Amino acid sequence: MTKTSSERSWIRAFLSLIVPGAGQALAGNLTRGFYIFLGVTSLSGLTVYTMATRARYPDYALSFQVFWKLLLISAALLIVLGIIYELVARSLPSDEFSRNLTKTGFVVLAMVVFGLMTAPVLDLVVPADKMLQLYGGTAFATAGVIAAIWLWNVADALVYSPEREPSTGAYILLLILALSFLGVRLVQIDLNKAVLEYKDTEVILSRLVWPWKAAFNYEADELRASAKIEAPCTYPDEAPPVNEPAEDGPWVRVTPTCGEVSVRDNKGQLTYGTLLTIEGGGFTPGETVTLRWENPIGNSFTPRGVGETKIQIDENGTFSSELYVPDVVIPKVSEGPQYHTLYVIQSAGERFSGQVSNDLILALKAILETIMMGLMATFAGIILSVPLSFLAARNLMQSITTTTQGFVGGVIGLGLGGALGRLLGRVVSGWWGGLKGAPLLTASVYFIFILAGALIFYRLLSRALDNLAQRLSAGSARLISLAGMMVIGVVAGGILGVLYAKGIVSITRGDAAVAAAIPQARLIGAVLGALAFLAWGIQLSKLDKLPVGMIVYTVVRLVLNIIRSIEPLIWAVMGVIWVGPGPFAGFIALTIHSVAALGKLYSESIESINEGPIEALQSVGANRLQTIIYAVVPQVLPPFTSFTLYRWDINVRMSTIIGMVGGGGIGFLLIQWIRQFQYLQAGMAVWMIAITVAILDFVSASIREKMV
Repeated sequence: MTKTSSERSWIRAFLSLIVPGAGQALAGNLTRGFYIFLGVTSLSGLTVYTMATRARYPDYALSFQVFWKLLLISAALLIVLGIIYELVARSLPSDEFSRNLTKTGFVVLAMVVFGLMTAPVLDLVVPADKMLQLYGGTAFATAGVIAAIWLWNVADALVYSPEREPSTGAYILLLILALSFLGVRLVQIDLNKAVLEYKDTEVILSRLVWPWKAAFNYEADELRASAKIEAPCTYPDEAPPVNEPAEDGPWVRVTPTCGEVSVRDNKGQLTYGTLLTIEGGGFTPGETVTLRWENPIGNSFTPRGVGETKIQIDENGTFSSELYVPDVVIPKVSEGPQYHTLYVIQSAGERFSGQVSNDLILALKAILETIMMGLMATFAGIILSVPLSFLAARNLMQSITTTTQGFVGGVIGLGLGGALGRLLGRVVSGWWGGLKGAPLLTASVYFIFILAGALIFYRLLSRALDNLAQRLSAGSARLISLAGMMVIGVVAGGILGVLYAKGIVSITRGDAAVAAAIPQARLIGAVLGALAFLAWGIQLSKLDKLPVGMIVYTVVRLVLNIIRSIEPLIWAVMGVIWVGPGPFAGFIALTIHSVAALGKLYSESIESINEGPIEALQSVGANRLQTIIYAVVPQVLPPFTSFTLYRWDINVRMSTIIGMVGGGGIGFLLIQWIRQFQYLQAGMAVWMIAITVAILDFVSASIREKMV
């Protein structure tokens, strides 16, 4: 007996009640069912995890048990609210405004009910001694949303029809709401704390917002008096004389002028030395003075724990106090009397000197270094990324084809030419002492010789095998290509076998075992490589033309994507390890990332050009180089300029970040000032960055307006 459409709908609804998305899958929409199932299960797992993260040692079993109880209670509450909604909706007018108003009221009512029921429900399902181990409020709110998704899923399966698919807007909104609840908890967003503790950062923020006092030097007006003390009292006869009161200026009198220093043991306990009586006068009445102690080698500090260091001046301009000789380390090699100096200082304010501070000069030098770092990295990125961008452009590379024999000869030629170039480079560089004698020249010679050798032999062997194949029969040509593919496979497989031994085997075994495994791994890799490349060669031999251009395109795009996926901050860390801290490390990091980023942007610009000029030049016999120069370059020059200016802006802004890991520039100064709590100087650096970026944006916009 055939089931009616209504019966099938109720079966789908029942299945979706048991397994979310099952009803939709039964109706033929596997994708819809899979996404519903994935959404419910993922949110459930995230909720269980988030609930348990409140405890130092999460109890996921408890979290899972509580979650399911909360989910069932939430579903029951929603069903009751749904029944109320249906009863109210039937008694109201059926116009659209009334329906929308009723839905809005239902949503508000659900939120109020869940808010009021949170505490009673948690008391019901969570044991009292476990309450502080779970984020119960977040769990109940999220469980309510998941229950709503589950019930929507049942309703969706009930009314679903392949001819008219219901909207998934409610599902998406509920997903976003649940993720918001979980995200607030996982990110530990606490707006109450942000508001209550704002005053703790008010002083720091005010310095960051207006830091220009640190940009200038100020002359301090102060009253100062000093007295000499000998400690330890090894030579009493040579003790400094006691100062006498002065009539026309500040003075300080210390008695005795010879004593013993305080001593602090390994546990931090202080044994006091000689107690000094300090008297002074000639200071501004009603103000305070500060005591400073200077040891025999000239280091000045504020004595702690041995007496008052801030003293109030009386109406006569005098004061009296006591102070123990502080715990001062005296070098054992010191000879003769050890004279200390006690300073009494009264600050009378600061005067603007009109001179820029050393900090401002350092910031200006650092921002200039930052600008030049970004500029040089952009220049280097352009030089390296332009040729790569043409290799990464599909529309230019897809037309490059060759025969299987030409491909085999070319690959073998690359290896032989590179090896020969490396050998010649070693011979030539030996004339001036190699890397130790001239590192840059040697590296350049190696690069040129290896690249030239690889390209020359690629061309020679590719043409040689191609010409040979044309003179032989089809079977003989095919055997030559298969033999060449096996040779390539042997070399590639052997290299991979060695890498396997050094990489994978070394994880579980020592160096001796790795060395013993290398020959066997090389042999197995060579055999497997030969078989794999033989099978590949058989497939390639069926093609009239091999798309070698697309192979190059795929490799270049893959490399660019890998480099671009690694943040400049990581490249900066590698640069610091490579060449040490400084702007050179930052330049290396920015250059590497710029090459990958610009290469991608440039290649996409090339792929979007008009093909008409290219076809016109090719129709009159222009070669590939002429086509690129006269048909491609004029079209890509404007977007290239725009992308280059944008990359310069990015490099300048990024150089402030990589400076924080040792990459030089203003970022290096900024992180140092922050670590030393010098927020005025840090704010000055932030302003320098903001001003520089704004100026560069204006300059780049002007250039773009004229050139693009």
